[in-house]
Amino acid sequence: MSQPHFVKAFDQELDTLTSSIGAMGDFAGTQFTDAVRALLHGDMLLAQRVIDQDRQLDALRRDLSASAAMVIARRQPLAGDLDEVLADFRIVEDLERIGDLAKNIAKRAAAISGTTFPSDLVQSLEKLSALASDQLMRALATFVARDADEALAVRENDEAIDQMHTVIFRDLVSRMGADQTQVVGFVHLLFCAKNIERIGDHATHIAEAAYLKATGHRPEAERRRLDESSSVTGHTQAGDLDSAP
Repeated sequence: MSQPHFVKAFDQELDTLTSSIGAMGDFAGTQFTDAVRALLHGDMLLAQRVIDQDRQLDALRRDLSASAAMVIARRQPLAGDLDEVLADFRIVEDLERIGDLAKNIAKRAAAISGTTFPSDLVQSLEKLSALASDQLMRALATFVARDADEALAVRENDEAIDQMHTVIFRDLVSRMGADQTQVVGFVHLLFCAKNIERIGDHATHIAEAAYLKATGHRPEAERRRLDESSSVTGHTQAGDLDSAP
């Protein structure tokens, strides 16, 4: 864990930056959960709100990036201190990308408004979303608390999201072959499922940045990537969802 600095104001600036990034993360997380709810339950008012509020998230990114740049300009940090502020930059960028992905989900919700999907498929997507949302919340908590051990645990949880996404992808491909009437809706869900998986990736990036801030170095081991959706052939059966983590 980083030590207090001789210039107390520097620590105060870093703490303020951390707190503000945490608040941005909470906002991004709400955007994400609202977008998925709008998609799966046909709430077009909620979808439009997510789309409209993305501008606020973009503004937060600009403000926080400017604040981090100001800290660097004012304090001219070296080595580990500089790495810490640069990690803040990366987290802010990840949060903006999460907001962009949430907006994309909301736009697809509007595109398939009125479409009803099988309840088991809805439940599976809700489960995937819950995994990614929990990943984001835990990553932000490790960032604020500078908890290196928990950051590594969060990082490992990305594997469950990858596996769940692969199962859903296979299921959707199978359903498209069996029911031509819902192909358009299923294609939109394929993209939304991938967006959810990518949000999990961005949350994992935040956990890695949290580990860097807590220890001064990156995790030594490479993160395993278990998303196998690119190898799907279309022969998977919908029942394979029962084996998802």
